[in-house]
Amino acid sequence: MHLKEFKLCSSRFNPPLILFAIGLALACQTTSEQEPASLKPNFVIIMADDLGYGDLGSYGHPTYQTPNLDRIAVNGLKLTDYHSNGPVCTPTRAALLTGKYQQLVGMEGVIYVRGETRQTGLDTAEVTLAELLKSEGYQTGMVGKWHLGYRKEYNPIHQGFDFFRGYVSGNIDYHSHYDNAGIYDWWNGLDSIQEEGYVTDLITRHATDFIEANQQEPFFLYIAHEAPHWPYQGRNDPPDRFPNTEFSGLGSREDRRGAYQEMVEVMDESIGSVLATLDSLNLTENTFVFFCSDNGAVDSLGNNGILRGHKTQLWEGGHRVPAIAYWSGTIVPGESGSTVLSMDVLPTLLSLADLDVPNDFHTTGTDLSSVLLKQQSLPERTTFWRYRDQRVARQGDWKLLVRKDSTYLFNLASDIHEQNNLAEQQNQMTTALLDTLRGWEAAIDQVPQKTE
Repeated sequence: MHLKEFKLCSSRFNPPLILFAIGLALACQTTSEQEPASLKPNFVIIMADDLGYGDLGSYGHPTYQTPNLDRIAVNGLKLTDYHSNGPVCTPTRAALLTGKYQQLVGMEGVIYVRGETRQTGLDTAEVTLAELLKSEGYQTGMVGKWHLGYRKEYNPIHQGFDFFRGYVSGNIDYHSHYDNAGIYDWWNGLDSIQEEGYVTDLITRHATDFIEANQQEPFFLYIAHEAPHWPYQGRNDPPDRFPNTEFSGLGSREDRRGAYQEMVEVMDESIGSVLATLDSLNLTENTFVFFCSDNGAVDSLGNNGILRGHKTQLWEGGHRVPAIAYWSGTIVPGESGSTVLSMDVLPTLLSLADLDVPNDFHTTGTDLSSVLLKQQSLPERTTFWRYRDQRVARQGDWKLLVRKDSTYLFNLASDIHEQNNLAEQQNQMTTALLDTLRGWEAAIDQVPQKTE
């Protein structure tokens, strides 16, 4: 199906007006000439769940063994100012797959296993990255965590993915595969199936199988790991969750710190298997691999490095996360301090694939190809976050944070720890960013939100 057959614009709001108000509209438009399929790059996007900024060896962890991610950090581009679009799961995933602020697609908060939000999901009228790539001949697959709708109508199969093996909730028991409402949650496409195995290992198996099965055509594979999200369970730990039984959401293992470390290291092992599969099939030099986390670490078990705050918060520790771009022979190894968000992934992949995209498809993300391929810096832009009673406007090194009745202004270049509030001292900057933030909110508030 060609892109022009998609319903690109929801009738609930006026995208051009909103994107103009935000000031970040970008029409992804390339030449209509297509490369032969064999020359189009493959894409592997890997997302960790609740991985903190300091949870990898390459980001400063003193003891965790993450050799595979450390290797691509050394041989790829390590992003030091990468941010999840939200400080929790659902909004970041929505932003990554639609290339828009999550508020514009009604996904500002979390879809919970209980309550009204369990009935909601990402509107299938929204065009996803998978749909865009599929329409241009890509084979599309997803393994792991979805969290963009529990009902079958919101399943990844209806959002552009040819293949889906994983779970649709926010987290499941790593062994029994029950979610934290005691509902079994493991899927092969639209079918609930019984499959034994540790979740991280299952994700690895199905990811490598997808690559092997689609090696002759360009493919897009989205690997959404559960690790290191709770329940804290290693490979050899017992299952905790079953229907009609009492269980702890965090898991029964007493050595949670040890479990967390094992979960991070097994995830790294999994990523190593994916990289080894690409190598064995001679696909490495034609495959762009991108690794990131959906938000910061949730508690003291995780490590957000020197950053203040944690998951659910809009301090840096809640949304500044590790991210690595790797493309052997194409991306020059190094580091980039450009401010990057999850929603930037979509326009970047479209640019790297040199796709013909209709003029009326809009994204609030920014194409990062000049950063990845030419070692350039991004032009300055103002970026925004909002979650519950917290709001942020970021412009260059200046970060305005509004929490309940308190207003903070930080210069992140000199105060990455967010300890020195300059809101009163830099009153002019505070006022300007507050005005910009209010304008952004006025635009996005035209869209009803489905989540909590």
